[in-house]
Amino acid sequence: MSSLLLILLSAVLICHYAPLVMNTRFFEETAIYSNVIGTALATFLMLALIAPLSYGIEHFLLRRFDIAYLHIFILVIVIMMLAPAIGAVLPRLGPWTPRGSSFALLLTCNTGILGVALTATRADGFAAALWSGAGIGAAFAILLLAFTTLHERLIAANIPRAFRDTPVALITVGLMALALMGLTGLVRD
Repeated sequence: MSSLLLILLSAVLICHYAPLVMNTRFFEETAIYSNVIGTALATFLMLALIAPLSYGIEHFLLRRFDIAYLHIFILVIVIMMLAPAIGAVLPRLGPWTPRGSSFALLLTCNTGILGVALTATRADGFAAALWSGAGIGAAFAILLLAFTTLHERLIAANIPRAFRDTPVALITVGLMALALMGLTGLVRD
């Protein structure tokens, strides 16, 4: 029974990212893969930058002046400043700029970014926080690209009418959760 609960929990966590890929109003259907590459790259950059920044702010600024209670407030401000900056730098890195006016809002409101920023303060050092942010960003980018590839294949597939759109998306998310659960215990602490 507990394994089924873990599968459900994994599916719920992955479903947090699935609407981002499945939402066709944010990503235009004509160039969905290039838009998702831009989003994956921007999220990777955001996570790789926010984790060491969070560690530095916590250990070198907030603890020094004994104002650690402002940690979340300051992190939200840093995220709000960093998201438009990444949105401005991204067109210079390649042709993968996501279309849509809400791109900076998407980066700002991503709870995963705030979660990484909060957990990076407990890292063993600045380098560990940097590697953690880069690793989580790479994992998110790979997951986002995998969901996009599956979504494009599902659009072209001959699916019965009862399973189109949301049902097949939920089945796909559940299968991906099962596949990712297979990685549990691969690396021991």
